[in-house]
Amino acid sequence: MKRRGFIAGSFALLAMPSMVRAQGTKPTKRLAMIRPAGPVSLMTVNGLPQYGAFFDELRRRGYVEGQNLVVLRFSAEGHQDRNGAVVQQAIDSAPDVIFLPSSTMFAANRPSIAVVVATSDPIAMGFTTSLARPSGNITGITIDAGLEIWGKRLSILREAVGRLNRPHFLALKFMWEQPIGYAARQAAAQLGLSLTPALLPADLGKETYAPIFEEMKASGADGLVVDPTSENLTYRQTITALADRHRLPAIYSHRDFAVDGGLLSYAPDFLDVNRLLAGQIANIFDGAKPADLPFQQPTNYQLVANVKAAQAIGLTLPLSLLSQADEVIE
Repeated sequence: MKRRGFIAGSFALLAMPSMVRAQGTKPTKRLAMIRPAGPVSLMTVNGLPQYGAFFDELRRRGYVEGQNLVVLRFSAEGHQDRNGAVVQQAIDSAPDVIFLPSSTMFAANRPSIAVVVATSDPIAMGFTTSLARPSGNITGITIDAGLEIWGKRLSILREAVGRLNRPHFLALKFMWEQPIGYAARQAAAQLGLSLTPALLPADLGKETYAPIFEEMKASGADGLVVDPTSENLTYRQTITALADRHRLPAIYSHRDFAVDGGLLSYAPDFLDVNRLLAGQIANIFDGAKPADLPFQQPTNYQLVANVKAAQAIGLTLPLSLLSQADEVIE
């Protein structure tokens, strides 16, 4: 896999002082981590791979859990009606920084504490008026590049299947009605396609995906685009297994889907994304304000193609597509 670059500002983050300096151990800091779905055990050094990279970077910057870093973990466990209460619990835990891997948690309320977030379009979401100069207490990474990226994903999917007539978009209603959904619909329209929503319920669990896939297949879906929220990432093995069962070609917004049996992914390197997020948190621990830290944005994405997954649904990926792939899973 190729390492990818990030726009100006990333280099400044990576160049910040590392580990403990001669003046002694850094003071203890408190970090509240929140997920919209899945157990809190995912947010550990041995949980999802991106969290391993996240805590490694914090360690490199001199913050080690159990020594001078207190980590408080919270999850809404897939229940959107609990988002507000979970965010409030995190606020009440009196952290120095709140870290969210998904902006969907902010549908309920927004804390005044320093926040680092991975989000789609922070300007459209109302988090800031400028990527370069955050206008409030929120900074982080923007992982979506709008129409261009969604158009690219749809073009890749169409090239993979040869013909695409009825693509569906698996998403939370909140995301379908927000900038991500709008950008995906506009990108589809530019390609002469109509994107049909396959909306997830407010109470989301492993068992809620099967009927949605059955409805998609019954309606004639011949392709699937999956939105990049943490909820879908949490249940990625369920999603990829259902796509395989229904012989539905799909493209995902995270490499882990393709690794776990998904057909295609077109996404930034989320290990690098989480290192940068950890770097921003360390900078705030060291005294920086969110307004001092520009939102970072990936400039290059990785295409991963899973040949085995293609064979399982009776699809032969064209050589023209495989030649573009940064990684091919046999």
